[in-house]
Amino acid sequence: MSRRIKKLSSAIVGFALVLTMISPAFAQQTLGNVRGVVRDAAGGVIPNAKITILEKSTNKSTTVISSDSGDYEFKNLPVGEYKMTVEAKDFKTSTIDDVRVQLNQTTDVPTNLAPGLATETVDISAGGAELIDSTTTNLAKGFEARQVVELAQTASGAGIYNLALIAPNVTSSGGIGVGTGGSIGGQRPRNNNFVVDGVDNNDKAVTGPQVYVSPEAVAEFSLLSNQYSAEFARSTGGQFITITKSGTNQFHGTAFAFFQNRHLNALDTLQKAKGITRDTDISDPFSNPRSDFGRFGGNFGGPIIKDKLFFFGMYERQQTGLAASPGAISTPTAQGFALLSGIPGLSSTNLGILKQYVPVAPSANGDTAHYPVVGGVPIPIGDVAFAAPSFSYNHNFIVNIDYNMSDKTQMKGRYMFNQFRGIDIAASLPAFFQPIPFDTRLASFTLLHTFTPTLTNELRLAYRRSVSETPAGNFSYPGLDAFPNIDLDELGLAIGPDGNAPQSGIENNYQLVDNVSYLRGNHSFKTGGDFRKLISPQTFVQRSRGEYEYTDLNDYLHDLSGDFNERTIGVSPYEGNQKLLFLFGQDDWRIRPNLTLNLGLNYAYQEVPFSARQQTVNSIADVPGLITFGEPKSQKKNFAPRLGFAYSPNYKSGLLHTIFGDEGKSSIRAGFSMA
Repeated sequence: MSRRIKKLSSAIVGFALVLTMISPAFAQQTLGNVRGVVRDAAGGVIPNAKITILEKSTNKSTTVISSDSGDYEFKNLPVGEYKMTVEAKDFKTSTIDDVRVQLNQTTDVPTNLAPGLATETVDISAGGAELIDSTTTNLAKGFEARQVVELAQTASGAGIYNLALIAPNVTSSGGIGVGTGGSIGGQRPRNNNFVVDGVDNNDKAVTGPQVYVSPEAVAEFSLLSNQYSAEFARSTGGQFITITKSGTNQFHGTAFAFFQNRHLNALDTLQKAKGITRDTDISDPFSNPRSDFGRFGGNFGGPIIKDKLFFFGMYERQQTGLAASPGAISTPTAQGFALLSGIPGLSSTNLGILKQYVPVAPSANGDTAHYPVVGGVPIPIGDVAFAAPSFSYNHNFIVNIDYNMSDKTQMKGRYMFNQFRGIDIAASLPAFFQPIPFDTRLASFTLLHTFTPTLTNELRLAYRRSVSETPAGNFSYPGLDAFPNIDLDELGLAIGPDGNAPQSGIENNYQLVDNVSYLRGNHSFKTGGDFRKLISPQTFVQRSRGEYEYTDLNDYLHDLSGDFNERTIGVSPYEGNQKLLFLFGQDDWRIRPNLTLNLGLNYAYQEVPFSARQQTVNSIADVPGLITFGEPKSQKKNFAPRLGFAYSPNYKSGLLHTIFGDEGKSSIRAGFSMA
């Protein structure tokens, strides 16, 4: 059986490697790097030193040899805690503990060896997260798993992406525009880019993240702002990059419950100004309104085969319940409906709809001067109050599989599932409130392969699907094929479902990403691309069921023409199908041990969506010299350069040493980019 598994694994690797050679590619990084220079006590470089790095949680090790200039680099390391061992002839072996690999960052670990026998060992602590990236222009703010879970910003709203608001160079959206994650470096929130486990997670229709990621499933979240390598040049805003947890050699599980409500929450200043108190009596108009939010669930992970095969799984239910929105309308009283039934010449269909869906006012408001007059008869009306509910829930689960096939090959499988249900309360009458379903799925496969210590490859295949719907319900209007919206201005109400219903959207996103990393001398090259195929039918046409507005109730009940009447004819879905291609090349050139030049170039191609290309069918309406209809053309020359440097001051003494500290403690960066 083990031989068959090995043959199957080899076949998968072989097929995947063929794909990398024939496919265009581009990858959003989900890993980190470790880089440094091996020196002796006098500061001279040591070539041909053997450096081994060990991932503590899985016991996976990787070995490289330092170059003629003493440089070494480990590419594509999973986020986590590591231990390094450095060996060289005529020098003591150095063991460096507490090396932390951070998402999207290159951790610089300077290494100094002391003369002696290789059998002698010197133990050193790297200082963990105190080490900084001094080799790239990336401006990054990372949050590890515990921070993501425990910081209050992850409780609601944008979830984990709220963490960006406590990072430098970030503000809330304000008047800049809509979107998720805030304004990064002055950019519009809709310019932000969202990536989960190296694959795209952007909503095609309205931007922002599409698949929800629970804080409990996050291994690390990283925000890149403004200057970053060509690899991340899909957009000019912040790069919101999330990786989810993996299993380790130890079984580990947690159960969690996060809950807040009006009994626990303090009143804010605005509530106090309105006279609201902590009283929770719902009959008291100044009582503290309902505000419930909860996340409940658990996760569990561990080894299937120690040092080889690992799993991680999580389930979460999230629910929100807020105070119902007050609604008030004017409707006929019981006497008013009785009078309407006795008036000759009224439309029995329209009167029947009024009686079926409009609630009876408990009493007349006494404002006889403003009673509607139907057929010359004043109709008593009164006020009807009702509450619009506000409740939603989301089921979320995730299954992750990690397989260390060999020292050179790793495989990762990811699957996320979300099921959201809420209530559409946009209609005027509670009878027309409808549930809103929104389901998302995200599946991905990642293959990491090391050809040589200086040549590595990342391959990812992904499929993401979302299905959303705003239904109009199964309501019937005699004589019509769809229930319209009837606006009765005199009563201040509308009969019918949400005026924007029905609408729906489906997005199927097929993605192939790949990049190659290559080290040669002082150069760290990376190149690749991202190819996507989107199949995305959407349906929304305004007033597809018809909208009819009446100033007077009399006109509606006599079935006269309204003041505004419109219904769209020829409703058809919008096909947002398109192909996208992003390519990049990046060279991080370490000119000196403390000075790195970052050079990059990227290319972007976005096909015009299918339905937009159908403009050609309108060419029969061309008016030469005035207006013509043709197919929009995609831009095919979108090349954009990136140039930057990273400099780590290295002053041994004096004022500048006091300002910048020891080597590796400070980094000065600058860059120019287009996107």
